[in-house]
Amino acid sequence: MNDSKQKIRPALMGLNIGQAVEFPISRLKSVRTQASELGAIYDRQFTTKMDRERRIVEVKRMS
Repeated sequence: MNDSKQKIRPALMGLNIGQAVEFPISRLKSVRTQASELGAIYDRQFTTKMDRERRIVEVKRMS
């Protein structure tokens, strides 16, 4: 898992197609919001996946 101080927007913008990044589950709402906004603005598609056991949310760039 990445450091909880990692900035969401730069991390998502730096992803290439097929790459993923993980954030603490406590940041779930912010992560999903940023993924949705960046997808709409830059015509990219992201998916989010929550792992309750590891307490993380994973964002993967699809296109």
